[in-house]
Amino acid sequence: MNQGSLKNMVVLKNLPSNIVEEAIIILKTNKKIKQNEKINLNKNKEKVEKTKENDYILKEAEMIIMNYITKLEQKKKERNEIQKTIKRKCKNFKKCIIIMSMILIVETILLILK
Repeated sequence: MNQGSLKNMVVLKNLPSNIVEEAIIILKTNKKIKQNEKINLNKNKEKVEKTKENDYILKEAEMIIMNYITKLEQKKKERNEIQKTIKRKCKNFKKCIIIMSMILIVETILLILK
């Protein structure tokens, strides 16, 4: 099966919703993005307020998708923070190893000279 012809899809299950049981999101084709585009929430809120009261399902779907996107962004931020702390710890560990090895070399030289 040719994977190039398949669509990128995300299936959201076990949603905290009274109306929506499962959501299927079909993503656009893979394109190289120079910068992430932010969604203007003010325009979306105005549109939601203008819609009829009977569009509960549409509102619920929008909320679910926005929650899903914010969770993904939060996970990405957490991953970046963890990577930064790991890099910082590695640098400190390398410095400690270098200092310990220099002390060891000096001590061995001193023992040999005695």
